[in-house]
Formats: sequence, C-alpha cells, structure tokens
Amino acid sequence: MSVPACRLDHLVVCARSLVQGLDWFENLSGVRIPAGGEHLYMGTHNHLSALSTNSYLEIIAINPQAPKPAHKRWFNLDNNAHQAQLASAPKLTTWVAATDDLDASLAIAKRGGIDLGTPVPLTRGDLQWRLALRGDGTLACDGVFPILIQWPDGINPVATMQDQGLRLFDLSASHPQSALMQPVLEKLGLAPLLTVKEGVSSLQASLTIGHHNVTL
Repeated sequence: MSVPACRLDHLVVCARSLVQGLDWFENLSGVRIPAGGEHLYMGTHNHLSALSTNSYLEIIAINPQAPKPAHKRWFNLDNNAHQAQLASAPKLTTWVAATDDLDASLAIAKRGGIDLGTPVPLTRGDLQWRLALRGDGTLACDGVFPILIQWPDGINPVATMQDQGLRLFDLSASHPQSALMQPVLEKLGLAPLLTVKEGVSSLQASLTIGHHNVTL
C-alpha cells in the first residue's frame, strides 16, 4: 500500500473572540491578520495569513452572530475548560496536516492507536474540503497530534491569502503519549515537522516576522 503524502497545512490559534485573538497576535508580532471567512456548519469565523506558498496561520473563534450548531464545534471550542483558558489569552490549540489521501492516512493513524475521527465535508465561501473530526469535538492527543485535511486536487487556499512575511521555523511539543505518536508521525511523513518529547501536554510554534521572533 502506498503511503499518503502529508505536509503542514496550517496552525490553529483559538480565541475567545476574533477581536481578542487579533489584538493578542498584533501585540506579539506587530502584524494584524486579515479576515478569512465564516464556517456555516461550525458556527465559527476566522482570520488568515500565509506562512509559505501552501501553509498558513489561522486565528479562529466562535461566531456570535451564527446559530449554535446541533453538533460539537471543531478545535474543542465547545469545551468549557478550553474556553476558560481562552478567556485569559488565545492559544495555539492544534495544527493541521494536509494529506493527498485522507482515508488512507486515517487508517494508518488508527492502526497506530490514534483515532482522529471521520471525514467531514466542510466549506468556507467557495472553498470545499474534507477534514477528519471526532464527534465529541475533542482533539487527538490534546491537539499535539495534527488534525488531517484533504483539499481537492488543484486547490491551494493560500493562493488567495495575504503574505505578511510570517514564517514558521520550529514546531515543538511534549505529551505523555509521545511514544505512541512518534511512529505514526513517521509513517505519515510528518515527523520532520514536529519535535515531540515526553512530558506534560503542550504545543509551541516559533515564527519570524522580519528580524522579530514570535512564540505561540
């Protein structure tokens, strides 16, 4: 069986509100992230900025103007403990890896003991994609292991995003189940993207903007 090609798609910063998230990131970096759009199925909205030609940073929050969905929102946004953390400050909650075969990638993860959920079709404006989500809204390995996404062939959402000079130079994490994650990351070709060690659950991204370093 061929191994799916996987890569970094985007970093997910969750915020209590978009204004809180945008102000927080601007204070850190001097950069005001441009608007993205709304996710009608999830009742959320976001702002986006390119990190490369095919990866980006997302700041996302519950959209107070959208109806509450009947299902759990993504990125653990309906979790009270997570929202309590966000009340203090926005958080790098998880990251997303793109794959050219979502179903095969999910099968590899499940055989390795990591259940990433099932594919869900989603939209934002004219964009369409498939994303693996758990029905209860929780994140695998506390968000340290990436969510998996598959874009349609020939679609690159970053092509329409503003490039403000943000660049990711390190993604690191710790987790009590690092030994479980490492072989699955390797099988998916994602191990070079994430340095993970055993310890208390945490995820950290280091970015540059010009000569300035930003840690999320």
